[in-house]
Amino acid sequence: MASIEKTQETSAFKNQLFTDVYNGIIPKRVPVKLGVNAAAALELAGYDLRYAQYGITKVIDATDKINAQYDTDTIIGTWPGQPYLSKIIGSRTHVMGDDGFMQHPNVNGMEDNEYDQLIADPLKFIWETVIPRVFTEFAKPVPHNALVMAKAMNVCGVTGAAFGRANAEISAKYNKVTIPLMSGISRAPFDYFADYLRSFTGAMIDIKRYPDKVLQAIDVITPLMIKSGCPRNVPANNMSRIFFALHMPTFMRVKDFEKFWWPSFKETVWAVHNAGFGVNIFCEENWMRTLDYLDELPPLCELQFEYGDPKVIKEKVGKKHIIQGLFPVNALKTETADTVRDKAKELMDILAPGGNFMFNTEKSILRARQINWDNFAALIDVVKEYGVY
Repeated sequence: MASIEKTQETSAFKNQLFTDVYNGIIPKRVPVKLGVNAAAALELAGYDLRYAQYGITKVIDATDKINAQYDTDTIIGTWPGQPYLSKIIGSRTHVMGDDGFMQHPNVNGMEDNEYDQLIADPLKFIWETVIPRVFTEFAKPVPHNALVMAKAMNVCGVTGAAFGRANAEISAKYNKVTIPLMSGISRAPFDYFADYLRSFTGAMIDIKRYPDKVLQAIDVITPLMIKSGCPRNVPANNMSRIFFALHMPTFMRVKDFEKFWWPSFKETVWAVHNAGFGVNIFCEENWMRTLDYLDELPPLCELQFEYGDPKVIKEKVGKKHIIQGLFPVNALKTETADTVRDKAKELMDILAPGGNFMFNTEKSILRARQINWDNFAALIDVVKEYGVY
């Protein structure tokens, strides 16, 4: 294979790798899109998560340090859990654990006798009933709840702008990708129903006890998910990617997936695509039994897989869609550097031919102790050396 000199790998070069892939063009080499949580970067820099996440400066310092050390294509170790925001609004969905890591408990904001209220006016019910239950500071009387909203919006604006500026500076400083690769977040309608309304367990019970009510609820939630997936403040093109993390399908029977989950998700994704946006989907857990359904989605969706047979995935959806993931994070902890390199080459041999591929691990690296960081560096190097087209 031809080689690419490191001096050639500017931000412009890396931008073009992703631009090519998103436009169905084979790039000069396989793009490296590795996910590293801000918590891992903070710990790697020696900070205590219980304190460092309550602010901006330590996060930015940790992000700078990790990106200086590892020559990834995209910026890593950024966008922290923001426990201060969770505290301001009294969040029950994002809480800090004893060691400082942000966790997502299984909570519900809707009872099983409230379907008719949701179906009659979903926005009214979510604003007046669900939000005060899930974010408890909004349950307090006026003017307290109004001041909480103003404070939360101000904090989001200030911190978002600060992290945005810092990330842009760090990306340019260390020759990372400088074009946005994610422009918004939406959810599969049934996942939103489970995550924020009925909870994981409540949703699984209700599809048996109240199937018609669940379907009606999903119908009224779907337009809201489409709207959240079509942001007005970013240009609508295939580089403006809307992210979906798929939570419930692998826990459902296929016939329940077909009835309750898939139709509304398919409708949402096609609506986002038809509005001009690209789509980035994290297929959590193992999608092999429902893999064929993904071929019904619009072309060049970005699909990140945790588990599955890469040969079958390439054959069934790799011609139409962009594949990433499947490299086991655990290998970066348990294997030697040589084994890591061999595993990466094996995966690229299967998934890289013909393009439509970005190299990524199966899931993001959440904590510093989760991997051997020398192996992480070896992984980046081998993809850049071996993944040249």
